[in-house]
This record gives sequence, C-alpha cells and structure tokens, in this order.
Amino acid sequence: MKDHQVNILVVDDDDGGRYLKAHVLRKHGYRVTEAATGMAAIEQCCAVGPDLVLLDVMLPDLDGVEVSRRIKATHPGIAVLQTSAAVTSSHDRALALDGGADGFLVEPIEPEELLATAQALLRLRGAEQALRRLNESLELLVAERTRELTEANRRLEIESTERRKAEEVLWHTQKLEAVGQLTGGIAHDFNNLLAVIVGSMEMIRAAFEAGGNLPRAKILRLLNASETATGRATKLTQQLLAFARRSTFTLDVVSLDEVLVACEPFLRRALGEEHVLDLNFVPDLWSSRIDTSQFEAAILNLVVNARDAMPLGGHLEIATSNVVIDAAEAYRSPDLTAGDYVLVRVTDTGTGMDPDVTAHAFEPFFTTKEVGKGTGLGLSQVYGFIKQSGGHALIESAPGAGTTFRLYLPRCDDVRQVSDSETRARGVTPTGHETVLVVEDNAEVLELAVTTISDLGYRVLTAGDGPSALDIVQGDEPIDLLFSDVVMPGGMNGFELVSRARAIRAGLKALVTSGYANVHRPGAHRPDVPLLLKPYRRGDLAQCIRMALDRA
Repeated sequence: MKDHQVNILVVDDDDGGRYLKAHVLRKHGYRVTEAATGMAAIEQCCAVGPDLVLLDVMLPDLDGVEVSRRIKATHPGIAVLQTSAAVTSSHDRALALDGGADGFLVEPIEPEELLATAQALLRLRGAEQALRRLNESLELLVAERTRELTEANRRLEIESTERRKAEEVLWHTQKLEAVGQLTGGIAHDFNNLLAVIVGSMEMIRAAFEAGGNLPRAKILRLLNASETATGRATKLTQQLLAFARRSTFTLDVVSLDEVLVACEPFLRRALGEEHVLDLNFVPDLWSSRIDTSQFEAAILNLVVNARDAMPLGGHLEIATSNVVIDAAEAYRSPDLTAGDYVLVRVTDTGTGMDPDVTAHAFEPFFTTKEVGKGTGLGLSQVYGFIKQSGGHALIESAPGAGTTFRLYLPRCDDVRQVSDSETRARGVTPTGHETVLVVEDNAEVLELAVTTISDLGYRVLTAGDGPSALDIVQGDEPIDLLFSDVVMPGGMNGFELVSRARAIRAGLKALVTSGYANVHRPGAHRPDVPLLLKPYRRGDLAQCIRMALDRA
C-alpha cells in the first residue's frame, strides 16, 4: 500500500493538537481528513472509509473508547490508533483499548513516533487484508475443486451404474444360455425315465385288462424297472436342486476323515482295480457341519470323474487338512472368503483339462464325454453341494498334468448335532391305529396319501385346504396327527395351519410335506414340526408318521 493512497482520519477536539498531527502526516504524503467530535468521526468513517483513524480518547460528545467500538462494529477493516495525555498507567491504557483499538500513544507525541506507529499499523492492516483476500481466493478455489470433484464422482457413479447394468445383462444372458442347456438336458433324461415308467405301467395295465395273463416274474421286473427309473428321477432332481443351492440338507457335525474311511470300500470299487487309491489324513482334523450323504455323493462323483480321466490306470489321492484363509489370500482368490476351513483335496494323474474346459467344468450339463456317457451334472452337483454348505470349490488342471479339486468346507466346533429330519429307522414298516388328518390340495396326491396311511392301519380324515382343515379341528372328531402339505390355496400354508390348529387343540402333533425343497420354513426353528420331502416312499411316510406321533 503506497503512502499517497492512504487516507488517515485525525480526531481531536483540540484544534492545535489536531493541526499538529495532521501537519506531520500530510508532510509525509498521507491524505488527511479531520474531525473534532466522536459523531463526526463516525460519519467520516462511513463517508470516506479511511485506512487509519488517529483517535483522541477525550472527546466532547463520546469518549474515544465508545467511538472505537462503534467504528470497529461497522468497519472492522479500519485501523484505530488511540491517543491521550490523561492515561498514565497500564490499567488506564487497557481501559482505553477496550473498544478494540489496534494501538495507543501517550501525548505529547514526537513526530517520528507518530509516523513509525502509523506506518506499522498500516503495514499490519495491509497484511491482514492481503491474508483475508488470500483466504477468500482459497475458499473460492476449494469450492471450485469441490464442485469439480462432485461432478467427477457423479460421472464415475453414472459410469459404475452403467457398468453394473452391462454386467447384469451379460450375467442374465449367460444365465439364459445355461437355462437353455439345462432344459435340454433335463428333457432328455426325464423323457427316458418317463418312457420306462409309462411303458411298464401300460404293460401291467394291459395284462390285467386282458385277464392277468402276464407272468408274475415279468410284472415284478416291470415294477422294479419303474421303481429304478423313479429313483433315478428323484436323484436327478436332487442333483439339480443341489446345483441351484435349493436342496434341503440333513446336517451333521462330523469329521470328514471318518466319513471317507467309512465309504473307502465303495470308492475303491467305483475306481476299479487298475487304479491306486490313497487316503491321507492329518491328525486332529477339524469338524465340519455337512450333509453326509451329499458329501459322499460329491466324493463319488469326483472319483468317477478321475477314473474316466485315467482310462489306462493311474493314481488317485484324497487328502484332508486344516487351512486358514487370511484376508490377503482371500483377496487374491475372489472365490474364497477369509476363515477356517477343512480342505479335502482330490488329485488324479489323468489327462487333465485345458483352461477353457476348466472354466466351464462346474456348469450343469457341461461334459466332454460322448453322448450317452454322462449327463454333465456330476461336477455341478459337487459345486452346488459345496456352495450350499457355505464352502468353496476350486479346480487346478492342465493337459497331461492331471487334475486337483480343492473342496473347502467351513470349520465347525459345535458338538455333533442332528437336524430335525431324523435318520430313518430300518427294518419293519411301522403301523398304527391313531387318527390322522391329511390336508392336501392335489386330488391325486391326496388319494395316494389316504390309501397309504389307511393301509398302515390309521384312521384318516381329509381336507383340501387350510380353512377346511380348521373346520374339522374345531369339531369333535378325535385327531392325533395333522399331516399337511406346505403350499396350498386358500391363503394359508401348512405351517400357519399347524400354528392355528394348535391354538385350538394345544399340543396337537404335526408333520408337514412339500415338493419344494427350498420352501420358506418357519418350522426350521421348531423341531415339533418335522418336514417330509416329496416324492416320499411308503416306508418314509410310515416312519415319519410314527416318529411324529411318538414324539414327547
């Protein structure tokens, strides 16, 4: 700030003192205006806007402290230098500065002292103003950069959203391709199975309509063929549900070593004598909660897959170990999540797979075998079982270098537990004499259930939906067991029916059934409502009814 640009207001009611101060300042190039009262000084500040006010404390209308306070309240950028001949102590000086003045001089004031103090205040005020302007510029810059970052984030969010949409479209396309492949495979397999069942039933019906000329042995062969085809259809459905992660598992806390040892003879027979099977276990293997039968089926699928990959014989190793996946390893392998796992490693010395085959190996109905040599569901069933068990499945393979399957199953430290779908008892089919209320909306299934349950010796009542069943429950008929389908019309499912029926008849025993393996099951936390999956055999139904009735 140059001297000739600076405007200084001199305020003093003493004309001589005011003149001397103004003369010294003008002599050194400052532009000076004068005022004799406090109010005049305030008006000059509003009109002229000086850079510095040289303000006497003792004024006729207002004291300098009040004038300084008012100037600072309306014009905080003006520097105020107070002067007085009446202030003698530091306390008096502090009172004089109470209005916010920037400095204080005791009169009489030497010209050099006046100039030096005025210049120092002006330099300080200039630095403050420059700093204020710099802060304002910085604030504007920060605001501009903030707007730019906000816009950039908005564009990134739009791009991310568009990318997610593209990925969803790609995923949906791949899913449709898989569904198409899956549908063709299902139709092929089920048509073969239905051909066996329908053909056998037609021959038996024709024989009876013709007077029963078909030999008994042939009838039994046809029935056995139908039963075998039905079993294969059931297994096919279970494999598909396992791949879709929708099957209902009977979970046990087990040591996988014990399970593998128990099924070793069966695995050796499936592998064949020309192959070598080694089982290698680590001591103190952690437990895991799995469906044992599903695990055995998965291992069998891998053994059969290895056998087919070693047509001239070879070596197969099944090994277990405890592994801890940390965050770093999980980051490197997106298919893994951090945690404790029981690892089952199945390694063969077979022909191996190229990267393209490895990438598709777990897909349903994907197979490199000849037509009729495999459904392509084996590895997809393994994958579905592992994923539904909360684990991970990885493949390591290369042409001519064999294949290794790594199955990661979560560690479980709980004691052995058995789910509410208890192990079926073996031996004689149980019967009874109690009254069973059967609730089923499908007429054919209802007729079969009633015939089977009646044949087991029970008295049977029937209803086609939940409301109709509640009408019977509210009546006087004795009911020992409510056997209901889960998914029914009428706005009431099987679990709701059980709850409402027990509100009427406390302690009523119940059993529910469903063809949907992934049915929403409130009874998952109610062991008093066991679930029987369709299709069920006569022996399964007999065992479940008896267990439900005999439960405390």
